[in-house]
Amino acid sequence: MSGRSLAPFLDPAGVAVVGASRDPFKVGGSVVANLRSAGFRGRIIPVNSRTDSVQGLPAVRSLLDVEGTVDLVVIAVPAADVLPVLKQCAAKKVGGAVVISAGFRESGAEGVRREAELREWLRDQPLRVLGPNCLGWIRPARRLNVTFAPGMPEAGGIAFVTHSGALAVAILDWARDRRVGFSLFASLGNQADVNESDLLDAVAADPETRVIACYLEGVADGPRFLGALRRAAGVKPVVLLKAGRSPEGARAVSSHTGALAGSDRAFDAAVRQAGALRVDTVEELFDVARGLAGQPLPRGRRLVVVTNGGGLGIVATDAARAAGLTMAPLDEAIRRRLAEGLPATAGLGNPVDLVGDADARRYSHALHSLGSESADAMLVLLTPQAATDAASIARTIVGATRGWPIPVVAAFVGGARVAPGVRVLEEAGIPCYAFPETAVKTLAGMARLASRRAAVVAPPPHAVDPARSRAWLAGLGPIAGRQLGMPDLAPLFDAYGIPRLAARVAESAAAAAAVAEEIGLPVALKIVSPDITHKTEVGGVALGLRDARAVREAADAILGRVATERPDALIRGLLVEAMAPVGKELLLGGVCDAQFGPLVMVGFGGIYVEVFADTAARLAPVSSTEARVMLDELRMAPLLRGPRGEPPVDRDALAAIVARFSQLLVDLPEIGEIEINPLTVGPAGAVAVDARARLNR
Repeated sequence: MSGRSLAPFLDPAGVAVVGASRDPFKVGGSVVANLRSAGFRGRIIPVNSRTDSVQGLPAVRSLLDVEGTVDLVVIAVPAADVLPVLKQCAAKKVGGAVVISAGFRESGAEGVRREAELREWLRDQPLRVLGPNCLGWIRPARRLNVTFAPGMPEAGGIAFVTHSGALAVAILDWARDRRVGFSLFASLGNQADVNESDLLDAVAADPETRVIACYLEGVADGPRFLGALRRAAGVKPVVLLKAGRSPEGARAVSSHTGALAGSDRAFDAAVRQAGALRVDTVEELFDVARGLAGQPLPRGRRLVVVTNGGGLGIVATDAARAAGLTMAPLDEAIRRRLAEGLPATAGLGNPVDLVGDADARRYSHALHSLGSESADAMLVLLTPQAATDAASIARTIVGATRGWPIPVVAAFVGGARVAPGVRVLEEAGIPCYAFPETAVKTLAGMARLASRRAAVVAPPPHAVDPARSRAWLAGLGPIAGRQLGMPDLAPLFDAYGIPRLAARVAESAAAAAAVAEEIGLPVALKIVSPDITHKTEVGGVALGLRDARAVREAADAILGRVATERPDALIRGLLVEAMAPVGKELLLGGVCDAQFGPLVMVGFGGIYVEVFADTAARLAPVSSTEARVMLDELRMAPLLRGPRGEPPVDRDALAAIVARFSQLLVDLPEIGEIEINPLTVGPAGAVAVDARARLNR
């Protein structure tokens, strides 16, 4: 059903409510009451099989009795009656339906069966359906409220898409108190048809939407979601909060909606690669959305703070440092301009401290002296003093910064004394927060989003012939669940230009000694077994063997230890491998995520990989440019650049290997997981030392 228009939801001329009740406190009655109280300008048609009038409006007994066309139908009937009503919608050629009714996959086995039947029927229908089990849909500028939640939010530039109806009700109540405006407010419910990807495409094209904010508990189709998110984030700021980061949260998501939360690393990667921003809390979601709705994105990370309280300035400075913003000192010309209109006790650094008795005139002088070229973002702080006129200062801030190409936000710290000023700022589109830390965190989020959008790169072209990888796979024979080691993977790495050490498998200690002399000493020995993942833990590795005798003795010892430690393991021999060059040990791995497909990870490896847990991840494939960004994200990235006089590693060669490896993951979806560990990297390049993989099918 993807690709069909959501126009009936966005601007319907007529709305029918099936299950409409005369009681405005029942679900079907509250939808009718909301449409009327909101002042919906179109036709409202209550459908009730037992009455001819609902809340003063003429009603019909069946949807089929409605004269003329109906654009949108709201369904609030028992779950068993939903599909028959939808079939009436199809007969009437209705464009869209909102199914508020619960009792589907969220409610047990019978609900799962009922929803499966609904989805199967919808597959061949032109009708678009929101829900079931949803709060509904609000389009404030059209005075359209087809939810059972009380009240109508103000019209504004934020499109809010949510998987949680309960959260939606809370946000509606919160938004009315703070006069936060929405272009669209959509609760998706179980997403039998319309899902988050449909909504992203719709609001991306919506001229009333300036910012897209989403609360998600999973995604219906990972690749489609990534495509829709890329399209949306390419034209408008997108901020997302996804629940289910922890295993406990993921289980709660599953029990809540019956949906899988999916891999959190894969979702993070999708958001980053699309040029969107993921936040951690509901509060941050709307703090950042408010900032983006009224202000431009920052040009960089330089922040200037103007305050009338030194303590507030210190708090803001600490918060800025922690959030990765730069509090650069002001240049001398700006300091001279500031000094001309400020008292001698004022602070001319950054923060600019106007001192406690600052009035509107002093704020005006400071802001005009600074101008928009002094920073990438501006934060204006106010704490009320005896003679503070918060509204006058707010009007000054609005006037002095009007038209600035950088974001301006404020924190008026107080209660009733600053409330008039807060209203002035918010009405002018300057978000005002209760405390400096919140304002700083908002600006930091906006700066991260700006850098993400600027760094988005197109997926790389295919540089390797996939026929070679398919031929390798065919040569393996039956593969379901099969474990592969370096000897199996070596031809695949050769096909993708991933350097590896010279190596051969030997079946005995004597054969290992002979192979070692052919390869060239010194060598390493490693047990070869599909049943042994961590070779060092069973004594299955020997390094730096410098002569044939040492190889034979080490081979006998390894075989003996492994037989004792793992008598059940299938032993295929010993891998005789040239010694790896000295360098940094990295891990390069990939998994096939159930929702998003192949995910590539790079980080510091070796035997302490789980201890350091220092990896960066992306959805495959990635370009060499994106691979270099991944390397820069690692906490231990300075080690790659050459600390304390060490030569840097060949980052270009390393990035190219990561890119080719990511293409391998795309070309071979049969690989459930694969890992090169270690991938040794130094000034002369990188080489795969050991590897393993598991095939899914």
